[in-house]
Amino acid sequence: MLVSKVYSCFNDGTGVVLSEIEVSVTPGIPTFSVLGLCDSSIREAQGRLHSALAVSGFKMPKGHVTVSISPAYMKKSGSGFDLPMALGILFASSQLPEPPGKKVYAEGELSLRGEVKATPGAVMRLVSIRDEDFDIRIIPEEERSSGECAGFSGALVSSLNDARAVFGLEGYNEETLAFSAQSEVEEDIVDISLLKGQEKAKRAILLSAAGFHNILLVGSPGSGKTMAGKILTGLMPPLYPEEIAEVYALTEAVEGGGAGPVNTRPCRYAGPAISVSGLMGSSMTLSPGELAMANHGILLADELCEYKNEVIEALRQPLEDREVRLTKSGRTFVYPASFIFAGTANPCKCGMYLEPGRKCRCTPGARKRYMSKLSGPLLDRIDIVSEMTSISGADMASICERTSHDESDRLRDVVAECWSRQHDRYKALGRRLLNATVRSENPAEVMRIPEKVVEFASDLSEKGFFSARGFTGVLRVARTIADLDLRDDVDEGDVSEAAIYRTKLFE
Repeated sequence: MLVSKVYSCFNDGTGVVLSEIEVSVTPGIPTFSVLGLCDSSIREAQGRLHSALAVSGFKMPKGHVTVSISPAYMKKSGSGFDLPMALGILFASSQLPEPPGKKVYAEGELSLRGEVKATPGAVMRLVSIRDEDFDIRIIPEEERSSGECAGFSGALVSSLNDARAVFGLEGYNEETLAFSAQSEVEEDIVDISLLKGQEKAKRAILLSAAGFHNILLVGSPGSGKTMAGKILTGLMPPLYPEEIAEVYALTEAVEGGGAGPVNTRPCRYAGPAISVSGLMGSSMTLSPGELAMANHGILLADELCEYKNEVIEALRQPLEDREVRLTKSGRTFVYPASFIFAGTANPCKCGMYLEPGRKCRCTPGARKRYMSKLSGPLLDRIDIVSEMTSISGADMASICERTSHDESDRLRDVVAECWSRQHDRYKALGRRLLNATVRSENPAEVMRIPEKVVEFASDLSEKGFFSARGFTGVLRVARTIADLDLRDDVDEGDVSEAAIYRTKLFE
């Protein structure tokens, strides 16, 4: 009996599991068996292997062909085992020389014509095996972008015949893939100069971007709330290299690789019709939802009071922990979900409550019922709340004036400098932490807030009936205000301004 071994791996929710593919060929009636809790996409590989081997000048060996994929106790799916199974069959049947004492890694789907195709989730797999001690690594040419994103080294092949050359006269030629990410032009990005007559909202948006704070904009219809959320995207610095890999890994696994990795921060839109599974992800398929897809970027939740109650309440845990947990078969899978939550809402059903001149037609009870959709625990997790009202007069006329459209570019540099200060301050606590994401037992100490300023913030919180979480939120925003002014320590003026954004203006 001839037995060969090839290594590969498969995606298991948010993780990756290394596998050994053992192939044995024994005399007897021709059969093909796959062992190891494999689903139909793996068991059906026999048909693809028969055709791909024949087209490439090989043949399926006569006799019993048994393929065992470990670990045998874990369920496996995906067509990425095609290429390692084909190589194992060729090694076991002596149609290709198996490199003595060499560990071979391979992945890729085979077409009937012998082409090697990419499979979803490649970035996560390549990152996980990047530092493993494999002597030969073979991946599809279609996974080049994923390999670049992962910093992978190996041979890239387009067909089974290309893989044959690796074990023939040409030998194994390893290619080190260099990271490259393109800047993506976002059509939805709006320059902040287009937001006319909303100075407080502009300041709130800048603070949100500078400290990575969640923000809620409450205002009248047509006041520019949705546009303000899109403006936030244009103020964010580009993704860092490690963040690009994380974002592209999810995008590639869920939506396909597209044009490859980009350094633009994601901006995901969640409308009132979204479901809990669309927001959180599916526990059945372990596919991520909008929260995970917004990681390192922005989630724009428009018309928040029109959402279903269960959807709004589902936001509470991810906004606090900055991660999404999905449970399947007794196991918990965790997706990172660190983003700026940018919500918009009308102050009442007619939307005119904040307008002067008693334009609102809603009764006090109707207003209360409408705003009760936004529960206290949810609002506690939003550091910045700002009102927006309709503009008139000179502000209205300025909409038609010519604008340079470069104010967001200038402010993006300001935000980048602010982020750099925060990274330096928190570098002992973890990688690239910001004011809204840092976690510490003594926040005042790590954020450099003097004791007298903490006492002042405590008095304000008591008068404003802020919770402990709200009190911490005030300190975080105050720290961001000081960072924008390039000051090392927070003062009482910073706290006073930060407390303004905790006021429930719509009550």
